[in-house]
Amino acid sequence: MSSNPQSSQFLPNLGAKIKEIPSFFKNLPDSLRDPHKRWWVIVPSLVVLVALVAGAYYQFSYLPSHARTSRARTSSNGQISVVRRGTITLSAIGTGTLQPNNQVQLGFGGNTSNGKLVTLNVKVGDKVKAGQLLAEIDNSAEKINYQQAQQTLTNLTSLAAIATAQQDIATAKATLYTDTNNLIFLISPDQYYWQQQVAAAQQALDDAKTAGGSSPTADQQQAITAAQQKLSYYQDSLSGSHIRWLKTYVPTHFTAVTRFNHLTTKQIEIPTDAEIAKAQADMVVAQSSVQEAQWYLDALNGKDVPATATGTNLSDLETAKLNVQSAKAALDATQIYAPGDGTIMSVSANLGDNVSSSAIMVEGDLSQLFVQTYMDESDYAMFQVGNPATVIFNALPDQIFKGKVTEVDPALDTSSGTAVVSGLVQLDPSKTNLLMGMSASVTVIAGQAQNATLVPLTALHQVSPASYTVLVMRNGKFTSQPVQVGLKDLVNAQITSGLQPGDIVSTNPGTVTQ
Repeated sequence: MSSNPQSSQFLPNLGAKIKEIPSFFKNLPDSLRDPHKRWWVIVPSLVVLVALVAGAYYQFSYLPSHARTSRARTSSNGQISVVRRGTITLSAIGTGTLQPNNQVQLGFGGNTSNGKLVTLNVKVGDKVKAGQLLAEIDNSAEKINYQQAQQTLTNLTSLAAIATAQQDIATAKATLYTDTNNLIFLISPDQYYWQQQVAAAQQALDDAKTAGGSSPTADQQQAITAAQQKLSYYQDSLSGSHIRWLKTYVPTHFTAVTRFNHLTTKQIEIPTDAEIAKAQADMVVAQSSVQEAQWYLDALNGKDVPATATGTNLSDLETAKLNVQSAKAALDATQIYAPGDGTIMSVSANLGDNVSSSAIMVEGDLSQLFVQTYMDESDYAMFQVGNPATVIFNALPDQIFKGKVTEVDPALDTSSGTAVVSGLVQLDPSKTNLLMGMSASVTVIAGQAQNATLVPLTALHQVSPASYTVLVMRNGKFTSQPVQVGLKDLVNAQITSGLQPGDIVSTNPGTVTQ
């Protein structure tokens, strides 16, 4: 590049002029050294100095830089861009409506068909606690029924009732003892023992077969076989005891002796089958009475009893419990209690109104707010759980609320006839008083990079999938430079490697490298 003679001569001349300024002031006439007249010299001198410096900057800084930029613009057909730092954000914008965390419609339940509202303890905006009574209809009859049911149950479970149940067990056990001994006397202790063994063995065999099912394992089959052998042995023993009963026990215990006219006669009166069957039945009934009395006492003491437990007293107790539950449910149906902590959102009835089971108030949990959000179907990839979001309500355009996506519905919704993706954005806690139902603009941020190196999308040249180059100015000419690309929005791209802020790149697809 050739030098500029005017530029070479200008620097020495400028230096010489600046050096002459002090001597200029020394040679001023005395009349100009007067402070009031001196400014007539100083001000023009300063003007001259500023003009000289400005001329030097224009000649030696601005013109060369302008020349380089002009060459760059000319070589790229006037389409260039300077690589810069900035923030790039990938986001999707949708609409939404503010709603509470949970919103419950409250009314009188059960079979309530109609009733007069006699209690209304809340109004719109009131904060309530879980379990707080909110409203009540006339329930005089329900209260009486509930009290009567409670009294009946109290009587059945009193200390006196428990003592009576204990006495019943003692009586049942005494009866069982008498009936058992009567049976033993009739059939002999020997035969009674083997009857009990046969019954136990038969039960063991039935249990083994149930455990084995239709295809028992080897161990299960072995258990079945052992149970059968034991039952067979006990059955044989029972048969032997019956023979001994006939030959020995009956003659010994059931021989009747009569004396008439000095004649003594003996007659064996063997127990009849009917007498033995009745004795066995009496013993079984006595055993059942003892068991039922024990179940009833256990129930009175709060212990668990089998679902198959029977007995008149136990049935009466269970009925009394069910009556209390039924009466309590009927009473509860005449009252509305707060299901949890919250705020009353609306009330649609007044004292004295006749109301039915329809809801008369709404409670909402305002401790955590959500925006029911709708996004265009094409933005589904950015509307994902966990992504941060910003919300601007139409009524509060100068305030920005932050939050995050907590729920995305698995199916498309329809809004104004258009398929949309719907979900929830949970707002961060805020002291701002917001109204439920407020409309908002919701921006979901899918990605963001701050202080990023940015170039226009038009500067990128795609070589292959995920592989790009740009044309960057190097030593006065454009050169192809491979780059790594990060985020891309509709205008700019993030360059993670290959370029530095201040580099000049071509945005003209027709630029020719040199």
